This record gives sequence, C-alpha cells and structure tokens, in this order.
Amino acid sequence: MKKLILIFISVLLVGCESTGPKVTTDDEKSQAILSAYDGYLANEYSWSEELYSDDITVYINSVEAIDKEANVAGLAAHHDLFSDISISSPGGEGGAYVQTTSYENDLGVWSHAWFIWGGTGKVTGTTVQIPCHVAYQWNDDGSVSQTWLFSDQSSLIAEVNAAQALTE
Repeated sequence: MKKLILIFISVLLVGCESTGPKVTTDDEKSQAILSAYDGYLANEYSWSEELYSDDITVYINSVEAIDKEANVAGLAAHHDLFSDISISSPGGEGGAYVQTTSYENDLGVWSHAWFIWGGTGKVTGTTVQIPCHVAYQWNDDGSVSQTWLFSDQSSLIAEVNAAQALTE
C-alpha cells in the first residue's frame, strides 16, 4: 500500500506543470538586448532598425513618450558628452543583467535589464555611475514596441548644461 501511495504522489508531482510567468536569461530576446548594448557602447545603432518596431514608444523617467529617432539621437549624444562609457552589472562583474519574462495574460513578453551606466563627462571631467533599469515590451512581430527607462538623469543633465554653457 505504501508503494502505491508513493507511486500516486510521484505521478501527481511529475504530471503537474508549473504555471505563471516563465523567466529566462539565455533566450533570443535577452541576447538581442545585450547585443544592442554592445552596439550602443560602440556608438553604432543599426541594431535599432531590427530591434525596435517602427512605432515604438520610449519613456525615460516620464509618462510622455519619445519616438525611435529621438531615442537613438539621445543615445548617440551620450558619446558626444561622455568618454569611457561602460555598462556593468549591478554586482560589478560583466555587462548588464537581462532577463525575459513571458506572462500568460495580457502583459505579453517583457525583457528587463539592470546595469550600472558609467562615463566621464567631456566638459566637467566628472566620472559618474548611474544605476539603470530598462523594461522592453515585445510585440507579436518579435520587435520591441515600448521601452521604459528608470534612472537618475541628473548627471547627464549637468553635463548637457556644462556643454551648453561653453557654446554661449
């Protein structure tokens, strides 16, 4: 009888599938985000045409969106304002940590990236490290339809103001 109960419990455990969100880190979407970061670090943005949908909305610490062109121009401007740009993991080793979560409801699929953005201001000479979190929502076509960036932009704004003061 004990063997029968043990077999029954084993069948139940093996037969049960886990439900809820599925989280991965070595999937194609997570790798696409990491590849885009490599392009960003090289100040090269051809990845944006494949990764981003044409009508992507990008939110940077705001509920007001910018479009793909404005986002890419802003990313490129980082290289005008800062040298030694880097992306490191919150633990300090390697690049960004990226995970992709597939939800079973209307939330769809999201990739999340956490990293420390670093750079040295070309005007001020100030070296900064900024913790960042970026959320990317994927559409059914396999491209990113919206992006949400959360970080403290004060160091970037200070460098923009210093650069503008030089031209006045």
